[in-house]
Amino acid sequence: MTQELRAKPDWLKPLFPWKQHGLIVNGRTMAYIDEGDANARPILLLSGNPTWGFLYRDFVGPLTQAGYRAIVPDWVGAGYSDHPRVDAALTTAHHIADLVSLMEQLHLRGFVIVGQDWGGPQGVGAALQRVERLAALVLMNTWLFTGYVGRFHASPRPWTTWHAPLIGQFFMKRYKVLSAAGPSVTTRRGMTETEARAYHHVFDEPDSDHVVLTWPRTIPMSEGDRGWNDMLAIERRLPELSNIPTILLWAPEDNVFTIEYANRLKELLPHAEGPITFDKAAHFLQDDRGPDIARAIVEFLNRTVGRVL
Repeated sequence: MTQELRAKPDWLKPLFPWKQHGLIVNGRTMAYIDEGDANARPILLLSGNPTWGFLYRDFVGPLTQAGYRAIVPDWVGAGYSDHPRVDAALTTAHHIADLVSLMEQLHLRGFVIVGQDWGGPQGVGAALQRVERLAALVLMNTWLFTGYVGRFHASPRPWTTWHAPLIGQFFMKRYKVLSAAGPSVTTRRGMTETEARAYHHVFDEPDSDHVVLTWPRTIPMSEGDRGWNDMLAIERRLPELSNIPTILLWAPEDNVFTIEYANRLKELLPHAEGPITFDKAAHFLQDDRGPDIARAIVEFLNRTVGRVL
């Protein structure tokens, strides 16, 4: 079922000109762009916290010009999708189910998952529900496993402070340390005020950034944590991907998902190419090195699965 979305502001259109579509997934609206030949191989470009489809603006042109179909969803809670105000609507299982619903309604076959940050586990989690239709994987600064906690996630400042029941709300909701910062603070290439506004304006409405706090609190640090069983279920099924062409593209300057995370993924997915590293890039490497990474993805896809279904 299609759904009307709120209007895109005029100032955003030069930077993000593509038409935004909307589908009802599990009772909520999920926004996405869908560019290129409808019969070409679909590439699902999946972002994480606290970004939305704008993160992939440098990928749409290169992919469609190379003959692929570029689909860029906004997770429920982010971007132009619905923004529930309760944790219960924003679990890992909900995000995975939402993406499966989108893939079903768009009748996607032979699709490719491109995932960074939460786009990794949520994208792979959804792909494992339809693994017979999965053609390839591109993973960037993400994780798909339990049992390893990097320095960033173990540190009191900022990470475990953000988890605290009261002080976490204070920093994340009152000061909006992610929803009003995030990409614009960590950028390596530098960012215009309009680009920063594009990332953050989707959280302008009061309490519309609930997902920005829920996602961090869903990262499983130890057994029993929220999200642990979801991540463990994904990790246990990774051997099913042994015949799926996979590449790891990594920004080693990222202090969130460091190169150790890439090395662990390589152990779990030994057939994967890489990690291929990109300097002058941090956590949001799609923004820092977008055109270069898009070219690397096109080269990988042309060589492994091709544009024709």
